[in-house]
Amino acid sequence: MTKKSLLTLVSAVFLVFMLVACGDDNKEKDTTSDTGETSVDKGDTDTGDTTEHEDTGDTTEPGDSDPAELDDSDATEPTDTDEPEDPVLQAYSVADAHADAVSKEIVEANTRLGLNIFEKLAIGQKENIMISPLSISIAMAMTANGTENEALAEMKEVLGYGEMELPSVNEQFEELIASLVSADKDMVFEIANSIWLEEGISEDIREEFITILEESYNSELFTADFGDVETVGLINSWVAEKTHGKIDKIIESIDPLTVMYLINAIYFKAAWSKAFDKETTFTDKFFMSDGTETTADYMGFKYYENPDEVKYGDYVIAGQSVAGVKIPYGRGAFAFYAYVANPDFETPNDEVLTVDEIIGNFVEKGFAEYMPSLTRGYYKLHLPKFKFEYEKSLPEIFTSLGLEKVFDAGGMSAANPALYVSEITHKTYIDVNEEGSEAAAVTDVGSDMAGGENFPGFYGRRPFFFVIRDERNGSILFMGKVEKPEYK
Repeated sequence: MTKKSLLTLVSAVFLVFMLVACGDDNKEKDTTSDTGETSVDKGDTDTGDTTEHEDTGDTTEPGDSDPAELDDSDATEPTDTDEPEDPVLQAYSVADAHADAVSKEIVEANTRLGLNIFEKLAIGQKENIMISPLSISIAMAMTANGTENEALAEMKEVLGYGEMELPSVNEQFEELIASLVSADKDMVFEIANSIWLEEGISEDIREEFITILEESYNSELFTADFGDVETVGLINSWVAEKTHGKIDKIIESIDPLTVMYLINAIYFKAAWSKAFDKETTFTDKFFMSDGTETTADYMGFKYYENPDEVKYGDYVIAGQSVAGVKIPYGRGAFAFYAYVANPDFETPNDEVLTVDEIIGNFVEKGFAEYMPSLTRGYYKLHLPKFKFEYEKSLPEIFTSLGLEKVFDAGGMSAANPALYVSEITHKTYIDVNEEGSEAAAVTDVGSDMAGGENFPGFYGRRPFFFVIRDERNGSILFMGKVEKPEYK
């Protein structure tokens, strides 16, 4: 029986992969391969270009301008001279205009979805976990375009779209994706989407579905022989290229029933507004959730060099003190936030507020409760360097949130009457160090205390919760918790 007849008589298998590679890319390698696949490529819609990481069109020499010193109005003010506007500022103006066009409703929907998923993945797990609400939201929005009727209504409910119609949702994601291109000269943010079709059924997928994904999500279209073992290499090569080698594989083999893959890949690398001083990095104890101790390499600034851009906050959650910190990247349009228990000296270790309790409070009250109250202050910073990978299958999580029909036969009938979703895989990578990357780093010399810290500042000596946020519209790009801050 051919693949085409399987599609017609049984049900096709549909998989969504959400790939996130974020972190240090010091060992950049050329992952472009001569795959020889047959594809329909939109050419100028490829947002995952890996050839020039920071090509914003800037022709100025370093030091000619400092975009961090300029606000949005400076970037768009017409000049009275004949001098051309700085290309960097032009790029910022375009990116910021797209960011402003992203509606509050879609930001809130993506954030709530991310928190709901993260809570189910993280609570009770004694492991490092990171997800990208942005990546998950993009991939699921693409998937929603293949649904209709009851399946679509269910998708809109779980994804938080409310009364928004799909064309409006697609327009919002188009703005969101465009807002992240050339948003900061000190940041590389690349989003790539692709559709992989079994060549025997490519003509059976509705053209409208493919067109929407190409036009609104910059998706590349590939057709290949899924029965050929080399196709696995082609798909994994695309993944490796779009994630700069940080994620080099997403599939081991292709199931005989599989006829389509949707893949979203994100690569993020950013420099801190002020790099941490490597000379101050030190090794000290870290108290894990299971009551055991390990060691971590803590980053930070010399006390008298603490940058003005770093903000601090003190909160009370469940009757205990929690410390927060905000560390900006580049021009300050993106920032890393972290939250950790900061107990009194008398508090025994087994009574200290857990990172899961902190996460649960964020899920209940949302980020708005904690973002605005961070203020300037010259406090100490102790944040471990960390690097880890994370992978999770998500169908069970989505089912627990109320998504069911898309996993049933015909769940993606708007793309083809026989299609349904069989798997959703989310895979991430993160590297946080003194120069930057996508997550935080804080350091300073501290004393060895078995009880607690209770000093103003941020002391990441216990498991902590972190997010990476677009400061322009509040979009959450990544969120995670660090239970064991290893750096290998």
